[in-house]
Amino acid sequence: MTKPGRTVIALLLDRSSSLKPVRDDVRAGITDLLRTHGDRDGELLVSVVRTGRRFAAPKPAADVRVPRLSGRGTAAVRDALGGLAADLGSALAAMPEDERPARILVLTVRGTADEGSATWGPDELRDLVGTQERDYAWEFVTVTIGDHAGLAPWGAGYRSIGAAPTSDGVRAGLAAASAYLARARDAGPWEPVEGISEAERVAAYPPELHAPQDHTGEVDTMMIPAITAEALAEADAERAATRRWWDLRRLATTSS
Repeated sequence: MTKPGRTVIALLLDRSSSLKPVRDDVRAGITDLLRTHGDRDGELLVSVVRTGRRFAAPKPAADVRVPRLSGRGTAAVRDALGGLAADLGSALAAMPEDERPARILVLTVRGTADEGSATWGPDELRDLVGTQERDYAWEFVTVTIGDHAGLAPWGAGYRSIGAAPTSDGVRAGLAAASAYLARARDAGPWEPVEGISEAERVAAYPPELHAPQDHTGEVDTMMIPAITAEALAEADAERAATRRWWDLRRLATTSS
């Protein structure tokens, strides 16, 4: 039996150089998000983790300050997310059952690249996330910031969003994520939550930022690829499968 009204929000913030132009906007947007959620009814515990740094145990939102996202050339986002989820799960498992939060929400704010992940492969991370969502009602939300992050082709009902690497795009993307987290806090565990809307996606990545897709000069937003954590994991899996196939072929050729 979990503690009704208690929520944990775990934040994973990418501090790679690709986000350097919008680091201050990310920090300001996350500060606004925590202020908004801290003012809501219910107890809120927060953990803020930066890529390349150790997990921080959740503590009352009023005691949390968003750190500066000072430089790091690359970011192993997949490893950071896998480590955060595993460490958070262990921390919650160590709590008395009646003290565990009713809602666990994980928000990743990242660029479009993942360089250096070696501990958590795409399949292992997908299994971990799926287990936490299915068995423990966790909610994972992703804001991906970068050129061509695009509009998610699923439209309304999905919980990841692409944001343009501009001040307005970042603020809109984080506002959409914050609104989703608020709806998730209002819902009970495993209850359906209304996803991010098409209007929120357009605000975070306006179609005019994309090159026209056809001779009419109009942008077909449904054709703009989304770069989300899920899409990146699928691409990683495809590349890994190709590498395995090639390595096997190379070994067979060498031994013959």
